[in-house]
Amino acid sequence: MKHINSTPTEKTPYGGEHARVRPFADDQKIPAIATALLVVAIIAAILVFGQSRPMTATSVAPSDRQKTTVAADENAAAENEDLDADGSEDSENYQVENTIILRGDRAMEIFTASKKWLTRYGEDINAFAKTVPDRHVYVLLAPTSVEFYGPDEYKGGSNSFERAAEYAYTPMTAPNITTVNCRDLLAKHSTEYIYLRTDHHWTARGAYYAYVTFCKEAGLTPHDLSEYQRGEIEGFVGSLYGQTQEAILKQNPDTVVYYQPLTASEGYAFETPALTNGRSVKVVNTGVSSQYAYLCFIEGDNPILRFTTENKNGRSILMVKESYGNAMAPFLTDHYETVYVVDPRKTELNLTAFVQNQKIDDILFLNYAFAPSNPTYRTAFEKMLGV
Repeated sequence: MKHINSTPTEKTPYGGEHARVRPFADDQKIPAIATALLVVAIIAAILVFGQSRPMTATSVAPSDRQKTTVAADENAAAENEDLDADGSEDSENYQVENTIILRGDRAMEIFTASKKWLTRYGEDINAFAKTVPDRHVYVLLAPTSVEFYGPDEYKGGSNSFERAAEYAYTPMTAPNITTVNCRDLLAKHSTEYIYLRTDHHWTARGAYYAYVTFCKEAGLTPHDLSEYQRGEIEGFVGSLYGQTQEAILKQNPDTVVYYQPLTASEGYAFETPALTNGRSVKVVNTGVSSQYAYLCFIEGDNPILRFTTENKNGRSILMVKESYGNAMAPFLTDHYETVYVVDPRKTELNLTAFVQNQKIDDILFLNYAFAPSNPTYRTAFEKMLGV
């Protein structure tokens, strides 16, 4: 996929064009002119090299809409077709707008690990797991795209996803909890199209690698990506374009790729845990428009979903998620007879009671790394867990 460096080209400190030099009419003028040229050269060098160190972004109120442009080499090529081996853009040029990094034709959220809320997230899940000691509880915290494509100064320290995962996973001491590390496998495939460029979500391919790591921990055999029927919805421009309104993102929209499950299923969306008056839902809806392309996965965020599949193995799983879980849910239908999906923001239920009433075997908490620190999601999540 083509990546275009969108950092604005800055004019040189001494102007865009060099003045023509006339022949000297008098040799006596050479020392004075040479001295003047030397002074100009020194000033130009100071202006050029004095700003070579990248600026560190600071927190800026959204209303200020400030931008910081960082350029490592103005003479570098303006375009690059590929990613480096580590998944980062070849060009070091990027700009920061509030909490968004724009690098080439890719936008990314700046991630900061909140020890308080990530630790509390782990404690909440640990408390829930103790209420269902005979069930398997899996926890998968998903990294954001900056982990793989952001500038180095936005990956370490307080910006480190690995530190965030440590905060979240450390309190999970209940024996029926298994934590899932999808970060390492995603890193191995970071040169592939695993995250959207104009939106904060991962792609179905990114979700697939998370599914593979989950299967490893759950004792399941993942299907090869080549086994699925693949489709595309072109022209999607997502949330990060909405926040920045950067033309380079609109000019380079995403293609949302989906993979049809190998197992047929029948899905319904419900408003309440009574699971009555459901409406029909497709696990992959190919009929959505490009504007809403990410809604092709389980038709977006619904209160409670139930997919009954042709896998007559008696096994069931419940995924607790925000929108990051949507792209992974279809893969689960190839391994369970019943797949439940719950979004805490959309319904009110007691999770322990729901798991027991529906005789659910496995519970998967799948959240992207920002979710535990999001007040709206956190409040609904804790209410559902009864903590």
